[in-house]
Amino acid sequence: MNRLNIAVAAEFELCEKVAEFLQQSRLNVSKFAVVEIVPFNEEQGVRFNNRAVEQIAADAVNWADFDYVLFAGEITQAPVIANAAEVGCVVIDMKGVSAMISGVPVIVPTVNEEQLVDLRQRNIVALPDPQVSQATLALAALANETQLNQVLISSLLPASYTDGETVSKLAGQTACLLNGIPLDEGEQRLAFDVFPLAQGAAKSAVNFSAQIQKIFPTLNVIFHAIQVPVFYGMAQKITALSDYEIDAERLKSQWQANPLIQVKENLITPVLNGEAESSEEQVKLHISGLSAVENGVEFWTVADEQRFNLASLTVQLLEKIYQQGY
Repeated sequence: MNRLNIAVAAEFELCEKVAEFLQQSRLNVSKFAVVEIVPFNEEQGVRFNNRAVEQIAADAVNWADFDYVLFAGEITQAPVIANAAEVGCVVIDMKGVSAMISGVPVIVPTVNEEQLVDLRQRNIVALPDPQVSQATLALAALANETQLNQVLISSLLPASYTDGETVSKLAGQTACLLNGIPLDEGEQRLAFDVFPLAQGAAKSAVNFSAQIQKIFPTLNVIFHAIQVPVFYGMAQKITALSDYEIDAERLKSQWQANPLIQVKENLITPVLNGEAESSEEQVKLHISGLSAVENGVEFWTVADEQRFNLASLTVQLLEKIYQQGY
């Protein structure tokens, strides 16, 4: 197996998780480096195979030194993707900011890996936004066999879905309010509250329906997103409707055959999932609450959107890309 040079461009917390899953992978990594598209604090350092990882400023990196680049930035940082791909790096866009570019395949492991043949066009492959990848994994068995009229997805988004700074903000607000300290006037309240995402927000500006239609072209999907006072772990309530009755037991069997999915008889929530999954265990998408509705089904999904939808799926996609010779 060739020895690979890999760079990850992401915020600190996600870089740590990617390093963890790379260590567990079958890839032979010769060099692993962090590109600080979001500057780290002085005390923040990533380790890989018990060694400190080189941290390179975004304006000082030589992309030609790397075979693969794992990018988890925002739309405004998209030139990083183009610069790396132009010199021959294979870029995995972990958050799907390049998903709508012509010639960029949108891939979810175990769902549509055959579309990796399109990778050669631009040297870029997009993993969709975590809201899309989580829903796609759960819907794949239905979308491949059933003509679905409409799919409704309500995503409950934790603080970590935005970034590590939002996690710290939620923790600070929670401590203040528990101690009777009011928040600053006009400050968006995260603690002990919920609110819909504003349509003008950066995340909301991404066309999730268009992303999912790159995977399932005929699927009609409506997304709703609500910010909730949870630190880590995204939950989705999904309703899938058809002209015909859907066999719920067959659907459950298909989920159970997917190694990335665990079907739960009891209802699992993001906090319970976070407490149950240790770093030594394989993280998965957990599905529970499956029930039949008229000509359809509804169910509840939970995953750690940082460790599963971003870090774990990215490394699995990287393994598949390498195995196919890209």
